[in-house]
Amino acid sequence: MALLKHQFCVALLLMEFVLLLAAAESSCPALSGLPGTPGHNGSPGRDGRDGFPGPKGEKGDPGVGAQGPPGKIGPPGIAGPKGDKGNPGTPGTAVPNTLPPQLQSDVKYLTDRLTSVEKVLGFRVFKKVGQKYYVSDGLVGNFDEAQKYCSDAGAKIVLPRSEVENKVLISMQVALKSTSIYIGATDKKKEGHFVDMKDQPLTFTKWKDKEPNDHNGLEDCIVMYKSGVWNDINCNSEWHVVCEL
Repeated sequence: MALLKHQFCVALLLMEFVLLLAAAESSCPALSGLPGTPGHNGSPGRDGRDGFPGPKGEKGDPGVGAQGPPGKIGPPGIAGPKGDKGNPGTPGTAVPNTLPPQLQSDVKYLTDRLTSVEKVLGFRVFKKVGQKYYVSDGLVGNFDEAQKYCSDAGAKIVLPRSEVENKVLISMQVALKSTSIYIGATDKKKEGHFVDMKDQPLTFTKWKDKEPNDHNGLEDCIVMYKSGVWNDINCNSEWHVVCEL
């Protein structure tokens, strides 16, 4: 019995020693060991989602920038009142013409020719024949309209005065795709006596066979057919108009 009691006490002492030893190990820091070999880097992770916008920051100081380009010109303003008429200037002194008479004549001729060429270039169709030009814009009208049209252009109704001029007028008909063109002559004042616009007798004619015949007493004007022959017709009929400069 005493032996059993002795063994029990020994066991209790042994358990208390073990508990004290465990408590001591837990409260005392252990020495750190040697560091191990670093591991390999892992694969990069996926991009994260955009976060919510952050709060608005404070207003920054104004920047110092270069001057921009000038803007567009604005609309014109309202015109102001008309000013007073100024005093007349001092009369100028005429410059004497010191050119020789022959040179003055040549200059005038060239100036007139230049003016004529400028007029010619204002027409859609033109043909040169000698010192003249036949011109047309394709107008179709009666004889009075033709005469006014040419006069307003500083010209006169075409009137061939030779076989050469007559053939050039045929080429005008081809260009205009015309069947007939008025000629600047009439016998309104005296039947059967055709004169030009200055009442001068014709020096060249190209009448068609058995023409002029004054059909029904109403044919006082002349047209030229695309074949080149002439015929008297009614002045109120409408045909292509060609002028000469």
